[in-house]
Amino acid sequence: MTIGEHLDELRGCVVRSLLALLAACLLCIWPSKFLLELIARPVVLALRHYGQPETFLATAPAEALLIYAKTVVIAGLILASPYVIYELWNFVAAGLFPHERRMIYRVIPLSAGLFLAGVAFMYSFVLLLSLKFLVGFSAWLPMPDAQPTAIERLFLGEPSTRPALETPPASQPAVAFYDADPAQPPPGTLWFNRTDNKLKLQGAEGVYSVQLMPGDRRPMVTTHFRIGEYLTFVLMLTIAFGLAFQMPVVVVMFVRIGLVQVETFRKYRRVVILVIVVIAGAIAPPDLVSHLLLSGPMILLFELGLLLARRQPVRRGPERARLPSPHS
Repeated sequence: MTIGEHLDELRGCVVRSLLALLAACLLCIWPSKFLLELIARPVVLALRHYGQPETFLATAPAEALLIYAKTVVIAGLILASPYVIYELWNFVAAGLFPHERRMIYRVIPLSAGLFLAGVAFMYSFVLLLSLKFLVGFSAWLPMPDAQPTAIERLFLGEPSTRPALETPPASQPAVAFYDADPAQPPPGTLWFNRTDNKLKLQGAEGVYSVQLMPGDRRPMVTTHFRIGEYLTFVLMLTIAFGLAFQMPVVVVMFVRIGLVQVETFRKYRRVVILVIVVIAGAIAPPDLVSHLLLSGPMILLFELGLLLARRQPVRRGPERARLPSPHS
């Protein structure tokens, strides 16, 4: 194929992939509401663990609508990923020989499965651990002691001494403490839920709650994510881990086609690992936990690809051997 034919093939691949993504997004308009709940669940757990506000911020009038549209795109990307991967490998196969194309078509289901496995691994392990590290780091910064000294009181115009307050007599607590909300409490019941750190009041139409923060160990920084930035964070992790889990397929295909020998990969293993670490740092979010949780599986999958490639014979078709010299 000429360069123009390759560009036409690439254009057709991109157009078909975008149409598949559009169709998948249309199918995901209604289910995306439940997907948004799943996406938000890890960050709510991390924020609740450190006593931070569990809600998101929206700083623009139409931001909630745009966020829902972004969730639809994430759901459509996951749903359409098998077909998009098929188009990608189909474009690669257009420049290969028949026996190489047959190998490509055999690994397409494996490649799609690995992409979905990477997304599942990201949501099941990486997302919560990464958020726990990020939220925990902000909660680790303590609030400074704000009791003014005598000189600071003079500058602030406050009295140097304050009248002593009488200590109230000890009494029974007026608010009950529960690990879970009581079942069908009567209206006017007030209680504190120790699991989610909320003070709750049973009203006539439902439960009203206020989230409380520990007064003796308040963090200096209160984590309050913008929902748009959080979804961008999740989307970056989804694409990064979906592509990272393609490592065994890429290694096996390079060896089977004959572009790189197994001995070459083994000889330059340290260089490959360094490249993996650099790539993981470029595509992962800028925190240490996400970087380690991405580069570590990529290295393990690279070793798995080498193990599989050593067990597969290298295919060199007769077409490649009979290619004429460009000077003949």
